[in-house]
Amino acid sequence: MKLSVVIPVFNEAARIVPTLEGVFAYMDRHHPGYDVLVVDDGSTDNTVALVQERFGQRPELQVVSYAGNRGKGYAVRFGCVHATGDVVLMTDADLSTPIDELEKMLPLLDQGYDLVIGSRALAQSEIRQRQPFYREGGGKLFNLLVRLVVLPDFHDTQCGFKLFQRNALLPVLRQQQIDGFAFDVEMIALAVGHGLRVAEVPVVWINSPTSRVRLWAALRAFADLVQIRRHARHTGQGVGA
Repeated sequence: MKLSVVIPVFNEAARIVPTLEGVFAYMDRHHPGYDVLVVDDGSTDNTVALVQERFGQRPELQVVSYAGNRGKGYAVRFGCVHATGDVVLMTDADLSTPIDELEKMLPLLDQGYDLVIGSRALAQSEIRQRQPFYREGGGKLFNLLVRLVVLPDFHDTQCGFKLFQRNALLPVLRQQQIDGFAFDVEMIALAVGHGLRVAEVPVVWINSPTSRVRLWAALRAFADLVQIRRHARHTGQGVGA
């Protein structure tokens, strides 16, 4: 089994080097034969130059780019198309969930799950550094609406640490329409609609003080939930019917 790590980036010059150092060191020790795809979502800083300068000689590295800032959802889909692994781990550039949490997820793929999502909201989850109260409150409100409108069985759709069988998820990724904050909700909803097996597991999570979620993006995500519910209902089994 080959594992691909997909990391979407947008203006991450301040933290991408230590993140990649951690990812490469861990994967070298525990999962040789992997690749890492850094997906540049239209960065205007020197993110790509730093990655190429520091890690450009590593055969495991791919840096893929496209024109403009399209959003995290688009970046993840773009990365998965270029991935070569049987299994894909998507993780945020801040590595708020440590890379070794991967080991909690891999056994679930062996048990037949197609998509395993990290969760900060389960009883066994370990939050080592919390978000500011206003962001944490907004996240809890969004998760509540997700459960009411789209996915009643999932507690945290927005943790950026997800593992999946690439071939199983490719049809889902190709059907996705949302490029922004609600991308994760749409992925899970369509996966359920396709009859795929989805597991939610508790993870360690450490808030990064430089993490960015724009207000307009969060507001748009609330509106996107209705669209996701409608779209997922047409994929087969349906969601929230």
